[in-house]
Amino acid sequence: MTTSKASSEAEAPAPEEGPGLRLPRAVLLCATVWVMFHLLAAAGHVGSHTLRSVHVGGAILLTLAAFPLQGRWRLLDFGLAAATIAAVGYLVVEGDRIVMANWFTYPGPERILATLVFVALLESIRRTLGHAFVILICVFIAYAIWGSYIPGPLGHRGLSVDRLLFSFYLGTQGVTASLIGISASVVALFLIFGEFLKAGGAGRTFVNFALRLGGRMRGGAGLVAVIGSSFMGMISGSAVANVASTGVLTIPLMKRLGFSRGLSGAIEAVASTGGQFMPPIMGPGAFLMAELLGISYLQVAQAALIPSTLFFIGLLLAVYLLAGRQGLQPVPEDLIPSRRITYAPWALILLVLPIGILVGMVIAGYTVQYAVLWALGAMLLLMAAGAALSERDGPVRARAGRFGRTMKNGFESSAWNIAYIAIIVAAAQMIVAVINLTGLGATLSQIIVTIGQESLILSLMLTMIAAIVLGMGMPTPAAYAVAAAVLAPPLSRLGLETLPTHLFIYYFACLAAITPPVAAAIFAACAISGGRVMPTAGQALRLALPLFLVPFLFVNDPVLLMDADMPAVILATTTGAAGVCALTAASMGFLRAPIHPLLRIGLGCGALLMLTPNWMSDVAGVLVSAAVLGLHLRRASRGAGAGEETSAA
Repeated sequence: MTTSKASSEAEAPAPEEGPGLRLPRAVLLCATVWVMFHLLAAAGHVGSHTLRSVHVGGAILLTLAAFPLQGRWRLLDFGLAAATIAAVGYLVVEGDRIVMANWFTYPGPERILATLVFVALLESIRRTLGHAFVILICVFIAYAIWGSYIPGPLGHRGLSVDRLLFSFYLGTQGVTASLIGISASVVALFLIFGEFLKAGGAGRTFVNFALRLGGRMRGGAGLVAVIGSSFMGMISGSAVANVASTGVLTIPLMKRLGFSRGLSGAIEAVASTGGQFMPPIMGPGAFLMAELLGISYLQVAQAALIPSTLFFIGLLLAVYLLAGRQGLQPVPEDLIPSRRITYAPWALILLVLPIGILVGMVIAGYTVQYAVLWALGAMLLLMAAGAALSERDGPVRARAGRFGRTMKNGFESSAWNIAYIAIIVAAAQMIVAVINLTGLGATLSQIIVTIGQESLILSLMLTMIAAIVLGMGMPTPAAYAVAAAVLAPPLSRLGLETLPTHLFIYYFACLAAITPPVAAAIFAACAISGGRVMPTAGQALRLALPLFLVPFLFVNDPVLLMDADMPAVILATTTGAAGVCALTAASMGFLRAPIHPLLRIGLGCGALLMLTPNWMSDVAGVLVSAAVLGLHLRRASRGAGAGEETSAA
C-alpha cells in the first residue's frame, strides 16, 4: 500500500491551535490520560458517578492550566487545583454512599468541598466563556436565594445556600447530573472521533471535494465554502470550530476571487452554523437531545436530514444568485485539485470507512458509545497502517515520528475540546438546576401555554426569540440544554410532538451563532476575513433569512421529519424546497437579472404559500410563483435583447 507525496500533503491539515497545545509536557500527559479514561469508561470499566466526577474535575484542572493567572495570583490556581482534586477525590471514593443516600443536610467538610469546587468551576467558566456567563449564573443564583422577595408569578419561596450547594455537589442537579453524564459518556467520544478524523486529513479532503463539486460554477469560491463547511460540520459540531478549521482555507480564497470581506465571512459563518444541524454526525447538542428524549441518536439524525438539506439548498442558491448579481467568477482551474488528489484511495478510506462503521453500527442497533469506539479503533489502525506502509514518505523513523506527532496532537486537541464542552455543559447545568429547583420552568411554561391558547404561531415566535437570546451568549450545547428545559414543556402541552419541538429549539440555538449582537461564528469569521462584525452579521442574516422559516415548517408538519409514508415525505420535501428556493430568490432580488420590487413581493408571497403545510396553499403557491417568475424572465429576456440591439447598433 502506497500513498503519493502530493496526496499526503493535500490530506494533512495543520492542527487547530488552542490553549491545550501550549501546556507543559506533564500537564499534556495528564490530559492524554484523562482522554483515555473516557475511552475506558465507554468500554464499561468505569461507573457513571465516577466518570461524571472525573469528567468535570479534569475539565476544571485543564482550564486552570490553559488560562493561568500571572504573578502572585498564580498561587490561587494551585489552591483551586488542590481543592478540585480533593473534592473530586471525595466524590469518587464515597461514590456508592453518595448515590445511595437521600438527605438534604451534610457535615462541614462536605460543605467546604462543595463551596471550593463551586468557586473553581465558576472561575473556569470565567476563563473559558467570559465574565458575561458568570454574571448570568450569578443572576440565577441570586434569583434562587431571594426569590421570595420577587412579586408576581415569577416569585418563589427561596432556596437556602446549603440546599443549593448540596444540589450542586452531592445531589442530582450538579456536577453529576444527567447533562454532565451525556457530555462525559457520549459527547466526549465524538469529540475524540472528530479530532482524529481531522488529524487524518478530513478537513483538506472535504475542501478538495467541495472544490471539485462547486469550484467551476459561478461564485465557486462561495459554493466551496458552503459545501466544505457542511461536510466539516458533520464532525466538528461547533460553528466556531468549523469557521476556524475550514475558514482559514475558504475565506482567503473567496477574498482572492472578488468576494468582499463581509460577504466572505458571512458565507463561512452561516455554512458553519448549518453544519451543526447536518447528519450523520451533527453537533454535541444532537447527542444531548437523543439522551434527554430517551431515543436513539439515529432517530434524531433521520429527523434532521430533510430540514438540513433545505437549509443548504437555500444557502447554496443564495450564494449562487449573489455571485451572479455581483459578477463573481468561478475558481481558477489551477486551484482545483486533480481527481488523483481529491479521490486518492487512501484519503477516501481514512474518511469513509470510520464514518461508515459508526453509522452502520448505530443503524444495526449498537449503542452510540460502542459504535464510536469501534470507528475510532478502525481509524487509528488505518492511520498506523498508512504510516507504516507508505513507502514514499521517507524512512521508517521519519514516518513513525510523524505518526507519533499526529497521535499526540489528536489526544491534546481532544483533551482541550472535551474540557471546553464539559465547562459549557456544567455552566448550563447550573442554570438548569436553578430553573428546576425554583419552579421557574413551570412558571414560564404556563405563560407560554396561556399565550399559545390564543395563538400557536405567537408561542412559536416567542420560543424562537427566547432560544436565540439564550444562544447569544452561549455555545450551542449550553443554549439548547437551557432552552429545552424552559421552552420544550409548554410547546408539548400545546399539542406539539416532542421531537419536532426539541429540533425547533435546537435549530434556533444553532442560528444564534450568527444573530447579533453576540454572534460567535461572525466574530470568528471576521478574525479571519478582516471584516467588520455588524456588516458581516447583516450579510449573514440576509443569506439566512429564508432559513429562519424552515423550523416553522417541520414543527407544524412532522412529515418533513420523515414521520409519514414516503409519497407524503417526497411531496412535502419538494414543495418545501421549491418554497425555500423561491423565497431565497425573492430575498436576493436576482435571477438572471435584478427582480422588480413588486415581483419580489409576489414571489415571496408565492413562496410562503408553498411553505404552508396544506395542499391547497401548495397549489396556489406554485401558480403564483410560476406566474411571477414567468413575468420576470420575460422582462429579463426583453432587457437582454434590448442590450444586444444597442450593442449591435
